[in-house]
Amino acid sequence: MEAFMKAHTELRVGSDAIACLIDRLTALAETVVKAAEVNAKKENRPTILAADVALAMASATGSTSDLPFLFKQLEALPAKDTADLSALIQKWVDSH
Repeated sequence: MEAFMKAHTELRVGSDAIACLIDRLTALAETVVKAAEVNAKKENRPTILAADVALAMASATGSTSDLPFLFKQLEALPAKDTADLSALIQKWVDSH
């Protein structure tokens, strides 16, 4: 992972950053594999396919075009942040 990070940045890479990335990627991979397994089982297949992994990755990471995922993120905001976001959205609507 250290070699990968160093190959993709001009900056130095701290050992704590490497460990953090490994931990987060491992957690993400575990989530993706479990979701891919669910996808395969829904299709009554004993094999996880690339399509299962792609669907699981999209489910795990979400995207800005995935409105239900985005709404789930908004629901997790504290009430004050939600109110501030609402005001920003209203300003945008008013100006467009």
